[in-house]
Amino acid sequence: MSDTDDGTRIGCGAGFWGDRPDAAGQLLEGGGLDYLALEYLAEVTMGLLDRLRRSDRDGYATDFVRFVVEDSLEMALAEDVTIVTNAGGLDPAACAAAVREEAAAQNLDVEIATVTGDDLTARLDEIHDRTRGGLCHLDTDEPYDTVREDVVVAAAYLGAFPVAEAIETGADVVITGRVVDPALVLGPLIAEHGWEREQYDRLAAGIVAGHLIECGTQVTGGNLSKGWREVDFANMGYPIAEVDSTGTITVTKPPDTGGTVSVATVSEQLVYEIGDPSAYLTPDVSADFTTPTLEATDRNAVTVSGVRGTQPPDQYKVSVHYRAGYKLAGNLLYSAPNALEKAKQGADILEERIQELDLSVADTRVEFIGHDAAHGPAASDKTDHNEVMLRFAARGTDRDALRRLGMEFAPLSLTGPPSVAGLTDQGRPRPKPIVDAWPTLVPRDAVDPEVTLYE
Repeated sequence: MSDTDDGTRIGCGAGFWGDRPDAAGQLLEGGGLDYLALEYLAEVTMGLLDRLRRSDRDGYATDFVRFVVEDSLEMALAEDVTIVTNAGGLDPAACAAAVREEAAAQNLDVEIATVTGDDLTARLDEIHDRTRGGLCHLDTDEPYDTVREDVVVAAAYLGAFPVAEAIETGADVVITGRVVDPALVLGPLIAEHGWEREQYDRLAAGIVAGHLIECGTQVTGGNLSKGWREVDFANMGYPIAEVDSTGTITVTKPPDTGGTVSVATVSEQLVYEIGDPSAYLTPDVSADFTTPTLEATDRNAVTVSGVRGTQPPDQYKVSVHYRAGYKLAGNLLYSAPNALEKAKQGADILEERIQELDLSVADTRVEFIGHDAAHGPAASDKTDHNEVMLRFAARGTDRDALRRLGMEFAPLSLTGPPSVAGLTDQGRPRPKPIVDAWPTLVPRDAVDPEVTLYE
């Protein structure tokens, strides 16, 4: 526990798989933490992990072991900081084994607990068959049968109470599979403050705290829309949420680090990727993101209070991932004069070649980077660009057709408009498999979280 009131200090040292590898060390050295949370799993990551697992590679976020455990586990144990992470991905047990192996190599004694039960892949057909009306797409109502034969992995978003149970075993490291991202923060708060299942306001505060720091430095100045010129990005401070037993949150960062914590940075993260702001749904609580009050209480410290919540939904969200054919993308850089016109003609040539060669391509997408790739229809009418990059992408179920299309990019250097360079990064673009996401809901009794302790 923290020495500051009854506040529990939780730092987030990873907002995604690929975040800065030294972030955990920064927080452990200067954060005065009780817990270190590490978030690795975007929806697309689950499909990637399945592909790795099917190729006899690790089905968990290997950066966790490679960087955090190798470089910072000894410090975390010495500082009595509990590590909580969803790095387990599709194989928390294998991740735990890797942590134990690395700890043994460093002569460290470590207790590890895993949270599993999220993987519904083998049971999804059975759950569909016994669910009234069957499973359907969360947003479109598309029936499950449209993807049934192509499903590769299905993971339920577990809540925070199994995470709290794992912490209460006394584990030094808690490794989960798929959980809602804020559960990595709410779980420790439940364990520390003894919050109960019907204390919805406090649970909602824990969800808000978790949401605020789950994206790492996005709450400490990264991606800041207004005032970004004043942010020191070179040594960004990773975020800390200190939360007391009443649910009052203070967001801050380690001293002598870059970035900034302000009402602006906290406000932008608060509304990031939340859907209905009055009902942010999790397995533990429906949090109302319109209720918090934000106040700058110190330099690089913002206090968030007044969060309200109501009872959670009676279903779990499940992210189903399925094989959706193949994709291909290539880049061609055209320079002035008339760069945009040249790039547009290059795209037209590729479209015409698809027709001439009678290639089975489901659809294509064209972007003119430097002109409209980010702004789309809102792009300006400016045409006097120094250079424009044509990004031409296609997808379909016929891999050979896409492979043949990939052979059409390089010839444009001699069969298309002048002043072209950057003929893709790796020669001919090649088709890659698509694993797409298909969200759905399942009854709560279909999911059975399980905690396992490895001593």
